[in-house]
Amino acid sequence: MKAILASMLIGSTLCFSSSLFAKDKAFSPLFVSDQEETLVFIPGGCFKMGDEDERGVHPAYPVHEVCLNDFYMEKYEVTVGEFRQFVRDTAYKTEAEKTGGCLFWMRKGWRKAEGVVWKRPGFVQTDAHPVTCVSWNDVVAYIQWYRIKTGLDFRLPTEAEWEYAARGGGKRITEHNADDLDQYAWFQANANGRTHVVGLKKPNGLGLYDMGGNVWEWVQDRYSASYYAQAEKDNPQGPDEGEGRVIRGGSWYGSSKGIGAAHRNWTYAFKRYNSLGFRLVLESP
Repeated sequence: MKAILASMLIGSTLCFSSSLFAKDKAFSPLFVSDQEETLVFIPGGCFKMGDEDERGVHPAYPVHEVCLNDFYMEKYEVTVGEFRQFVRDTAYKTEAEKTGGCLFWMRKGWRKAEGVVWKRPGFVQTDAHPVTCVSWNDVVAYIQWYRIKTGLDFRLPTEAEWEYAARGGGKRITEHNADDLDQYAWFQANANGRTHVVGLKKPNGLGLYDMGGNVWEWVQDRYSASYYAQAEKDNPQGPDEGEGRVIRGGSWYGSSKGIGAAHRNWTYAFKRYNSLGFRLVLESP
């Protein structure tokens, strides 16, 4: 059983409220408007990306070396409350609200229904739960608003950045038993068919919460099953063409296998599920 629990490397948690970076990145206060958020500094480095055992429908091989620059990642998945503020400020309507609702999990498969949207995803939630039922296109709109609000160039993580962070800074994935996994992740065996408030489980070695389970997370890259065989070594951005967008991390409805840091999946940019959300990153200056 694979998970993202291997690292003992401790990342530095950064609370911010303006656009000024101090020189000491490991403990820099970031000041962003009047809204205090939390970021974790991810020191760059090189690691072996992928997993030779992941040879299924969405292969994660060949294992290949990737080197990344420093970056910051949000400590938590974007919450319902944060997305609500975006909607209040912009009157934005998600694709689910405009075109037939969101896909939600029933006992024997996915269903879509009018009225199942980010505010009502098919289970009880609060503003502290991760937002779901948002498409990749909806996330792009959120990012545009958030950049204006903060004055900073937030974006989705690349697939390589996401895996590096999930591994606790590129550490080797190790095997863990079900009891270990239960301490770090919400998945099919313990989630009771719904999302949970962000940050309730233990963080990984960098101080990031819910990198495995709770909700799948959109990343920036297009998806290509063959991309790993030709990926760039330095700061890869994903293929120029692809069927859809990569999602990572597994979710509340899935098995432990989907929580592995190297596990890949994808869906179309217009798709939305009540098991799929996102978190953002910020490049280090």
